[in-house]
Amino acid sequence: MEEHSISVELAGRAYPLVISRTEEAHVRRAVSEINESIDRLKAGYPLTDKQDLLAMAALEVTVRVLNSAAPKHEAQAAAVLEEIEKMLGEIRT
Repeated sequence: MEEHSISVELAGRAYPLVISRTEEAHVRRAVSEINESIDRLKAGYPLTDKQDLLAMAALEVTVRVLNSAAPKHEAQAAAVLEEIEKMLGEIRT
């Protein structure tokens, strides 16, 4: 896995990172999501402290990710339960 250095900007501050090339697109998308969240929060709430904005943006983005992952986990659990019920049905017969 080849690593390389990039620089990203969060809330107006530059952060150097060393990441694998396969992660770069996800890192840049995450940075974009966080910065967009900060902009929305600035426009909608009287928050001015960058630490508060970053904390709220991190919360907003994380909740969004968890909410989108929940249906996948529920579908996987339903499939496993269905398979277990099928095996139990085979044992009964």
